[in-house]
Amino acid sequence: MCFEAELGEEEVDSLHDILSQEEIDLLIRAASQPDLELETTDPKEEDPVYDFSRPNKFSKEHLRALHRIHEQFSRTYSGYMSAKLRNKVEVRVHSIEQILFGDFVRSLPNPSVLSVFRVQPLEGYSVMQLTPDIAFLLHDRLCGGDGVPMGRSRGLTDIETAVLKRQVLSVFSSHLSDAWKDVANLQFDLEYMESNPQFLQVSSERDAVALVTMRFSLNDTSDMISICLPHRTLEPIMKNLTHIRMFESLQQPDPKRIELLKAKVRSAIVPVEVELGKATVTVQDLLDLAPGDVIPLNTKKNETLDIKIGSMTKFKGTPGRLGERLGVVVTAVCETDDDEGGLDDE
Repeated sequence: MCFEAELGEEEVDSLHDILSQEEIDLLIRAASQPDLELETTDPKEEDPVYDFSRPNKFSKEHLRALHRIHEQFSRTYSGYMSAKLRNKVEVRVHSIEQILFGDFVRSLPNPSVLSVFRVQPLEGYSVMQLTPDIAFLLHDRLCGGDGVPMGRSRGLTDIETAVLKRQVLSVFSSHLSDAWKDVANLQFDLEYMESNPQFLQVSSERDAVALVTMRFSLNDTSDMISICLPHRTLEPIMKNLTHIRMFESLQQPDPKRIELLKAKVRSAIVPVEVELGKATVTVQDLLDLAPGDVIPLNTKKNETLDIKIGSMTKFKGTPGRLGERLGVVVTAVCETDDDEGGLDDE
């Protein structure tokens, strides 16, 4: 009470413009009770810092969708390679994270087995990285060996590169394309191979990429396979990488629901029109029209008429009489580019 008296009416009014009623009441209590401590902001508490040099381009939902895609890929690819190598091959998704392309390049050993795929029809590339141990193990097994990795790292020879391209990478791209078909019709085409990570010209160093790491196991050897997917490449289809969209595409159609929809469509009422012809007249002729005048049309006496369903011409016919009513006899079905099969097409 004393606090309000000292401030005066004008000061209190201006205080109302700045402070809330709760804050004003707290100040009044503090003036009447000197021992009351006011709440203060801890200077140590700071707002979270956002690193603009590492923007988050992939949401958690995007990463979950990528995890699901590559889980499906790993299952199909494991089965194929097990049959191909006549030995148990296991490929499992280990992790998916968002990093910068420059960090990805710096994390790769030199030499590495790097395969650059062009992602059609998108404007961009993806990179698959094999360690030399896995590459030589696969080559040895494909050539009839026991599948034993080499003790030292080196680059691939031309023959080893040709074997891996034909027997491993071509199938890899095919299975990866199939895994993406529920999201988008993508085709991963092998563009070139590289052994030095510094020579990769796929994306800029500061671009965000999704790094998919999978564990490849064969016999007693286990190592990592990495797939790098730049955000710039996937940006046109990012909206498809949603949990709902993927599950909708994976749902199988219910036969009962299909038959119900067909029955509903068959019972729908659609307008059918027969166009007798057209005529063009002047405004003066239109003003001079009187009962008994004849307007010549652009159709001839024996010419077929257009039968329209809605706004589309679907049939041809000739006019006639059916009892006390006029009618039209359907003489032909019009084939149009919009025809994609009727309801009864299987």
